[in-house]
Amino acid sequence: MQLVKLEIKGFKSFGDKITINFNEGVTAIVGPNGCGKSNVVDAIRWVLGEQSTRMLRSEKMENIIFNGTANRKPANLAEVSLTFENNNKLLPTEFSTVTITRKLYRNGDSEYRLNDVKCRLKDITDLFLDTGLGADTYSIIELKMIDEIINNKDNSRRNLFEEASGISKYKVRKKQTLSKLRDTEADLDRVDDLLYEINKNLKQLETQAKKADKYFQLKEEYREASVGLAYYRLEGFSTDLERIAEQEKGQQERIKETSAKIEGQENQLRTLREDILSKEKNLATQQKSTNEYANKIRSYESDKKIKNERIIHLQEKETRITAELNNDKKQLEHVQYTIKRLNEELFEEQGKLDVFRLDIDRNQTEVEELRGQQSSAKGKLDSFTQQSSELQNRIYKLEKDIAVLNIQKEALQQESVRAMTDASAKVEELNEFNKAVADLDEQVKMQQNQYDAAMQGENELQQQIHAVEEQLNETRAQLNRESRLVDAKQNEYNLTKSLVDNLEGFPESIKFLRKNAGWKKSYPLFSDILFCKEEYRVAIENYLESVMNHYVVQDQQEAVQAIQLLSDASRGKANFFVLDAIQTVKTKPQTPENTIPALEVVKVDKKYSLLCEQLLQHVFLLKPEASDSLAETLPQDDLVILHPEGKFSKNRLGLNGGSVGLFEGKRIGRAKNLESLSKEIKELNQKIEKLQQAEADSIDTLATLRTASQKDVIDELRMVLNRLHNELISVKTKQEQYQTFITNSQNRKQDIESKITVIQYELQKAEPELQILKVEAESNQKQLMELQNAHAEIAEVLNEKSASFNQENIRFHQQQNKVSSLQKDLEYRESQQEAFEARIEKNSLEYEQVKVDMKDTSHIVDHNDEDLVAMYAQKEELEKGLQEIEEDFYTTRRIINELEEEITQLRRSKDQNDFLLSELKDKKTALQIDLNSLKERLSVEFNIDINSLLEGDMPEIPASQEELATACDKLKKQLDSYGSINPMAKEAYDEIQERHTFISKEKSDLLDAKASLMATINEIDQTANDKFMHAFNTVRENFVHVFRSLFNQEDSCDMVLTDPANPLESDIDIIARPKGKRPLSINQLSGGEKTLTATALLFSLYLLKPAPFCIFDEVDAPLDDTNIDKFNNIIKDFSKNSQFIIVSHNKRTIASTDIIYGVTMVEQGVSRVVPVDLRDVA
Repeated sequence: MQLVKLEIKGFKSFGDKITINFNEGVTAIVGPNGCGKSNVVDAIRWVLGEQSTRMLRSEKMENIIFNGTANRKPANLAEVSLTFENNNKLLPTEFSTVTITRKLYRNGDSEYRLNDVKCRLKDITDLFLDTGLGADTYSIIELKMIDEIINNKDNSRRNLFEEASGISKYKVRKKQTLSKLRDTEADLDRVDDLLYEINKNLKQLETQAKKADKYFQLKEEYREASVGLAYYRLEGFSTDLERIAEQEKGQQERIKETSAKIEGQENQLRTLREDILSKEKNLATQQKSTNEYANKIRSYESDKKIKNERIIHLQEKETRITAELNNDKKQLEHVQYTIKRLNEELFEEQGKLDVFRLDIDRNQTEVEELRGQQSSAKGKLDSFTQQSSELQNRIYKLEKDIAVLNIQKEALQQESVRAMTDASAKVEELNEFNKAVADLDEQVKMQQNQYDAAMQGENELQQQIHAVEEQLNETRAQLNRESRLVDAKQNEYNLTKSLVDNLEGFPESIKFLRKNAGWKKSYPLFSDILFCKEEYRVAIENYLESVMNHYVVQDQQEAVQAIQLLSDASRGKANFFVLDAIQTVKTKPQTPENTIPALEVVKVDKKYSLLCEQLLQHVFLLKPEASDSLAETLPQDDLVILHPEGKFSKNRLGLNGGSVGLFEGKRIGRAKNLESLSKEIKELNQKIEKLQQAEADSIDTLATLRTASQKDVIDELRMVLNRLHNELISVKTKQEQYQTFITNSQNRKQDIESKITVIQYELQKAEPELQILKVEAESNQKQLMELQNAHAEIAEVLNEKSASFNQENIRFHQQQNKVSSLQKDLEYRESQQEAFEARIEKNSLEYEQVKVDMKDTSHIVDHNDEDLVAMYAQKEELEKGLQEIEEDFYTTRRIINELEEEITQLRRSKDQNDFLLSELKDKKTALQIDLNSLKERLSVEFNIDINSLLEGDMPEIPASQEELATACDKLKKQLDSYGSINPMAKEAYDEIQERHTFISKEKSDLLDAKASLMATINEIDQTANDKFMHAFNTVRENFVHVFRSLFNQEDSCDMVLTDPANPLESDIDIIARPKGKRPLSINQLSGGEKTLTATALLFSLYLLKPAPFCIFDEVDAPLDDTNIDKFNNIIKDFSKNSQFIIVSHNKRTIASTDIIYGVTMVEQGVSRVVPVDLRDVA
């Protein structure tokens, strides 16, 4: 396979359409920086399917469209086409010439074309799969990719090996298989969820059916035992009631006697309580007087104790104050002596400070005068130094300019001679090129006319083929959709018909009437006449659950006939709606807010409309937006509000709700649904027949159009036209180059002569000016030396005077600090003196006050002792009178307590008799309640009238009363523990069992599919592993050979797998050690050595699997001249089997190529391509 040409239009800097034709050998893309060379590589990468804007050096895909220049508008379309000659059938297609095209519009639309037929990116990718070509394969190598290979960025080495070993397609297949496996596992999870739910419901229904049978058996046993026990209990009720009546009479007489005794004792107690009340008041008065006098004595005693404690406190205070006065007087005398000494020292040191201040003022004046002299001298010296420096710079610049002018003059003279010699040699060759261009122009026009005519006819034919293919694909897709839909509808029809025919979910009585010939007329069930939308079925069915099994008959006689049949056959009960008995609804309720009347969503035949109005006139469905209003208030009147999905319902008395079952909503409208499904299936089958006929017609049309293709003729014309175009472009390029060269040579000679004249004039003017400047510089140097000497003398005197001033200043500040310290010490001592004097005066006053307080307190204590003696005598007389009153009071109190105890005993006896009487009444009431309870229970549970048992004789009962009571309790507990039962469980169990069998078969099929996919993945892994290891070992041997050819035969290198046990996921390490080096890693090699190592790896891959073409984008940039030659030689060797396209600035690389395409920007911002065939020049 060979790359034929590249066509670019509107891509990046290529505003105009350009064509680059590729031949065998090595093609170079050259040009200055920024001319658009790398845009050619980007165009090839883009058309091969590159999706990364980073690889295309753009921020977003829209940026690759030509953006215009100052003189051109932006393009609306970027288009790149790449043409291959599929001569060795490497590409899996019947075409000998393959052209892939990619377009991108500014509005974001894009398209791919294969031989000008619209296709998908996947089609392009699949076409080049396992060929070594692609946007991310080793056929396109940039300089930055060398570093990525060396550093193994993003597993770049592994990607190269996978492409070379041909396992990319296996990875794609594995990815697709894994995707199918994930889908299969997801389906299995869904089937398992369904089976789990079905199994759960199946077990529940099975349990419910068994539970219902057991429940009815226990209930019959319980009835028999309860009736037998009732006979025993009725017999004992009469005897118990008579015995309780006699006991009640005797107890009432005993209560009466006890009440009379209690009344006499209470009268005597009342008299004694009045007497003790007066005695209690006298006792309280005497106790109060005694307590008050005792409190007065305690107050005197407490006051005396406080006064004694105060005397002790004042004595202690007197001692403390005396000690403080003595201590303060001593410290005051010491402070006064210290103040006198400090005043004397301060006077002496202040005199020394004044002398130091006079000396430092004199020295400071002298230093400031010297600094002014130094500053003036320094200013003159700096100014003259700057002038001298500027003069030297002017001299240096003038000398440099003269030398440059002489060099330029010599170079221009040599260039003038060389330009005229080259121009003379090119004139004859230009004449031959002019004649060749005219001949080729005529041949190209003739060939182009033939090609355009053939291409127009082929394009029209391909458009017809594409239109027919699209129509065929759409027909097939629609046919698949309709087939799947009709299968689903047929399955639904079969299931529904089975349920209707077998009356699944209905009681035995319903099935009996439907199949009984004695009931001649066929009447519908209420669930069959009703039909509504799918979203409301659960809600309507839940509300009408109690009437769904009712038969709808015309008159009462028909219902009576059915009831008689059921009764005669003992087949249970059935319910009936009688249409003749239904009356028209007079008033209709107002529709509540956010609801829909249930009658609006229900559809029935006209003859049943009155029945539905009677049942649903007060029923309303919540709208979807208000369906979460469970917590709102209950509706008024007799309205019923239903949740549209059947989650809850509300009426004025309450609400109910909960989860929605798996099969709820499936019973309503089964018959109507069957008719609808039958009609849909018939329409779908007719539609499928039409689609199958359309598919056959499209296939015939497509076969006819494909046989009319003339692609071989067009390919032959295209090859001839391309060859003529290439020859014409090559000759025109050489013609333009020769003509431009001659014209430029003549213009260059004139420019050179003008420049030489200007240079000669500049030299004549500069040389005299240089001599003048040198004389002036010598004079300035002498004056500069004199100024420097004067400045140095002044600086030396200033330094000596500054040192003397600094010493005097230090002594002055030391004396100043000493005086300041003495002043602060004196101030502190004076403040101490004032504090001591103030404290002595304060303590003296406090001492006098303490003396006075001690005298007053002692006098008060002596007077209180006399009063206390008299008070103690008076207290003793009061306590003696109180004791006599207390003895009289407590004697009366004891008599009252004994009387109260006797009354309490009598009351306790009476209460006990009352309690016994109450117990007898409770027993009597309990017996009556038990009798009524027995009556109600037998009536409610078994529909038995207890009067019939009382009137008749007691039958013979085999078990005793205790055995029957035990049996009843046991059976009752068993029945209560059963909870609710489902009488429809058997029918529902059979229905869900059939569903379980169907889902289980689907699960088995999915498990088989999963096993098949796992086997496929294992087969893919094994095949890919074998191919990869074979490729790795081959490339490893090739790498050693190529590496040593690029370096030396003594150099060592190798490639190893980091994880040999898992080669398909293992990293690949490269070991490269040029002679004389021992790098720890490949990253320690130089830039050139890294490039050669990566090149060796790439060509090792080419030896295993040559790519049809290879592009190197400035890969040779890091190489020196010696390594460039090695690089070029190996490319020459490999170009025998592959085409090489090299983007380079290196002259050695360019010289070694066969064809050069120069990329230029004649117009700013717009790239053009100029070809040169170096084989013709050679």
